[in-house]
Amino acid sequence: MSLFQMNKLVLGVPLWILTIVIELATVFGLHTGSGLIVEKEALSKTVTNNTLYKFGWSIALLIQIFLCHFGLGGPINSFLSWNGWLPLARLSYGVYLFHYGLNVAWAAQLRHVYSFLPDIQSVIIFIGFIGTVNLISAVLFLCVEQPMANFEKLLTSRHTTRNKK
Repeated sequence: MSLFQMNKLVLGVPLWILTIVIELATVFGLHTGSGLIVEKEALSKTVTNNTLYKFGWSIALLIQIFLCHFGLGGPINSFLSWNGWLPLARLSYGVYLFHYGLNVAWAAQLRHVYSFLPDIQSVIIFIGFIGTVNLISAVLFLCVEQPMANFEKLLTSRHTTRNKK
């Protein structure tokens, strides 16, 4: 084992452990156990958690990004770099743009207060929202974003060829 590989191991493992601990503390910080007994948390615990959890989560993600960038990501980097994520990555901005409007439109057309009691009904509505928003996003990508990217590529390629001459 070379010195560089040893340094990667010595640096990578503690940082991965640190990020996992921070993320688990962020997600499960105020959970007390079974969840069957609801206890009111002390105000100091709630204020501390609400103040620090976003900062802790962002620091843990920052460390993970640096670890993956410098080759210390291992299987996590391979999973996140998988080309199968590319279509979802291209649709994600359109999903972000349209999901709220679709939710508002759905809520506005309701004639009664919606109850989340039947789980299967909520699942069906959720799947319908996901499908509809992704379909709208795909149409937006194919009709607007991709043609504009091709046009921009055409403009920049002409500009660079003129400068070379």
